[in-house]
Amino acid sequence: MRIMRGSAVIALISYGVFGQSTSSATAPRFEVASVKSNKTAGAKGAVQLKPGSVTGTNVALKQLMRFAYELQESQISGPGWIETEGYDVTARPSNAATAAQLRLMLQTLLEDRFKLKSHRETKEMPVYYLMVADGGPRLRDPKEQEAFDAAAAGKSPFRPGFGGLFSNKDLPGFAERLSRGIGRPMVDKTGIKGRYWFQLEWASDHDQPGTASPSLLNAIQEQLGLKLEEHMAPTEVLVIDHVEKPSDN
Repeated sequence: MRIMRGSAVIALISYGVFGQSTSSATAPRFEVASVKSNKTAGAKGAVQLKPGSVTGTNVALKQLMRFAYELQESQISGPGWIETEGYDVTARPSNAATAAQLRLMLQTLLEDRFKLKSHRETKEMPVYYLMVADGGPRLRDPKEQEAFDAAAAGKSPFRPGFGGLFSNKDLPGFAERLSRGIGRPMVDKTGIKGRYWFQLEWASDHDQPGTASPSLLNAIQEQLGLKLEEHMAPTEVLVIDHVEKPSDN
């Protein structure tokens, strides 16, 4: 899955974990980790995941938490500086690690360096329901990905001024990936089974975090035969009980 909004790319892989579930002695850790303040006033970067590392330049703690706990920003509650203070982060495990293992290691790193303590709550929050639009779904065979990849020939498929999501997923997986680009929890209500090739593009000039833009809503309906509806639903959130700004190391 790849989502682009403007020039920012967010690389995130699913793994649902909340809170501090392991003791400090047994918690998985990176072999080498560096967290340093970024003093530039530029735009925030993105958390980047590779099999052998987690990195980020000028990333906020809230971005790191969103990755570590697989949450939307709206599901994280804490002091304002967790969104504004930037950090340069480089963390590597002793051996190649899965996305699940990297997330757990990052949770431990945040607990160590930011003295992060948190707990879970359930609150009524705005969510999107992914539903079938009038006229029925227009979903593509996953085999179409082969032709798409061949046509791209290793080049980026993103067009300037457009957002894009290209993913081979089932409907719940697609809803989860799309929710990450929007920044709001999403629940699949289509009832459709199986995997499909999703090739979705929309004009990104009106994108705002937490809200699906009119161009995205239109693209979902016209290109996929689906729609998003806003609802209030019980949603699990992470509340910060204690956090500190780390010293450079």
